[in-house]
Amino acid sequence: MAAARRLLAVAALLLLAGAARAYYLPGTYPQEFLIGDVIQAEVNSLVSSETEMPYEYYSMPFCKPPEGVHRSTSTINPGTILLGIRIENSPYNFTMMTKQQGLTVCNGDQYPDHAYTALTQKEVKRLQDRIKQQYRVRLILDNLPITTYDLELDPESVRPGFEVGYQVKDKYYVNNHLMFKILVHETNGQYTLGKRASDAELQAAANIEAGGRKLLDAKTKQPVTQLQPGQKMFMIVGFEVVACSIERKPGEPINKSLMCPQSIDDPNAPKPQDVKKGAQIVYTYDVYWDTSDITWSSRWDAYLRMPGGKVHWFSILNSLMVVVVMSCIVAMIMMRTIRRDLQRYEQLLVDGGQAQDVEESGWKMVSGDVFRAPSSPLSLCVQVGSGVQIVASGFITLFFAALGFLSPASRGSLLTAALVMYLLLSVAAGYSAVWLWGLVNRSYEGWFKVCWRVACFFPGVTVAVMTCLNMFLWGTGSSGAIPLGFFFSIIFLWLLISIPLSYSGGILAAKQEIRQYPTRTNQIPRHIPPPHWASHPLVLFFAAGLLPFGTIFVELYFAMTSLWQGYFYYIFGFAFLVAILTIIITVEVSIVCTYVQLCAEDYLWWWRSYYRGGSIAVYVLVYSIGFLVNTLHKLTGLLPVVLYLSYMGLLVWCLFLAMGTIGFLSSFAFTYAIFNASKSD
Repeated sequence: MAAARRLLAVAALLLLAGAARAYYLPGTYPQEFLIGDVIQAEVNSLVSSETEMPYEYYSMPFCKPPEGVHRSTSTINPGTILLGIRIENSPYNFTMMTKQQGLTVCNGDQYPDHAYTALTQKEVKRLQDRIKQQYRVRLILDNLPITTYDLELDPESVRPGFEVGYQVKDKYYVNNHLMFKILVHETNGQYTLGKRASDAELQAAANIEAGGRKLLDAKTKQPVTQLQPGQKMFMIVGFEVVACSIERKPGEPINKSLMCPQSIDDPNAPKPQDVKKGAQIVYTYDVYWDTSDITWSSRWDAYLRMPGGKVHWFSILNSLMVVVVMSCIVAMIMMRTIRRDLQRYEQLLVDGGQAQDVEESGWKMVSGDVFRAPSSPLSLCVQVGSGVQIVASGFITLFFAALGFLSPASRGSLLTAALVMYLLLSVAAGYSAVWLWGLVNRSYEGWFKVCWRVACFFPGVTVAVMTCLNMFLWGTGSSGAIPLGFFFSIIFLWLLISIPLSYSGGILAAKQEIRQYPTRTNQIPRHIPPPHWASHPLVLFFAAGLLPFGTIFVELYFAMTSLWQGYFYYIFGFAFLVAILTIIITVEVSIVCTYVQLCAEDYLWWWRSYYRGGSIAVYVLVYSIGFLVNTLHKLTGLLPVVLYLSYMGLLVWCLFLAMGTIGFLSSFAFTYAIFNASKSD
């Protein structure tokens, strides 16, 4: 028994240790370093807000590390591949708390005189194009992106990276000298030593690594379990750089006293490195260290801070007021108008004694046609099923992001989670589409074709668009192009997971009993009178999308700015609240518009309620075009514009399907409820 208890205790410790590690996202566990530890930076893809096409770092005439280029396997996931993120090792090495000046980047036998080989005309053209398009270099140190901002000044917003170079008239200069400033926070080694002590108890101390290297004593070469007197450890909490251009002669000693000037117009500035054919560029860097009060837990705060926090709260309060007003209107319709109509009909029945003597008007006039099957029922079922899948996967992903599980420190995790949830929720798409098919046709006959189409509708169109875009991206050599192997992997997962799950949902729905309508449908359709201007379908369509768009307008600006201009977006709490408010307002507006339509004796509400719910997408489309003209007016070339319009078109279409589904389902529930209440009365 004692042995069994010990075994259970060890198992519990293992589970607790695993849970503790699982709390930190991959690559974000606190790393502590001793003085003298060598840390290597990593490079990410080059990006520019003027082209929106990332390129791999080593596609440029930059020096490679002596050990060769290796991709960081821990950062490879579907999200990073789709976003064009390519993280690799770099030739930049730093020795903890050691000031270093005049270090060369080009080292090894392939770089004689510590200079990049003479530039060819092709390399000159490529480098000049990247400088003209304002591409930015993104280095990473201990999973922290580099920036040109002073992080200790608490900037309002931070943009990662530094520019490849700059242009003066018809001259191009490359930023070949970097002055790094690394902020560190002193610790007592509680993370590293505590982790090692715990693993030692579990007999796993020999397999523990800290920052990619074992923490060993310099003399004994044994794992360190406690610090020596006076020994310190540090965490990296900031990674800053000042980049400039300094012309250096290959083979000559590096002048360590040269510093980056305050501006390129400084008369005392050293001569910059011109980008021209035959130039041998000497890349150098300095390293400076500084202690900071920034803690490890808050080191990402500056990167994730979005400007205008009060604006977010004002937007949410404004949306809450709209929700309250619309809720009052819907409550008035449900509790007074409809109930008053029902009471009037009941009173007429009591007074007249005959039901056929009652003169009906308004929405009850269409009771014999309101549940008449809509035109193109298969298309409606497929679009509603796709919308249910999009809404469910988006809501769950955004919920976990709001809780902090999908941190930008784990690159690509948000997109990866969204893809996984979308695949798994194919069962919801199949179920809802087949359920609606049975409801409309009063039979589940032919439900197989519904499942097949809902499984291929949205993914098929998306894959087709991405294929066309990739044909252009492959030709440019952009890292944003999806690799062929991964492209076929997505199609394989679609065929292996999405389609079978869609059919599984259809099987579950086909076993359900078809709900009976509260009213009987007449054989001959009723004549629909000409609508009043206030109840005209176009008026209701544009009016239905106005209030929901006003709810997301402010948040849409911040999301678009982050998405297309290279900033981090991490205000998912605001986004989640705004999404909930938008859904509520869409439901309420859909109910009001459907009631107005029925009161106009127009029973063709099926498709129109769907369109009215998705009408917010029209406003978002107009906004995205305005954003392109006003904010992204620097986009150069036809391909970047086509990329922007294609990606935004997919997002707008996705929003249309999602909100259209919400509008339709809320209208269906409302219509069913009022006619069911009328039947009971």
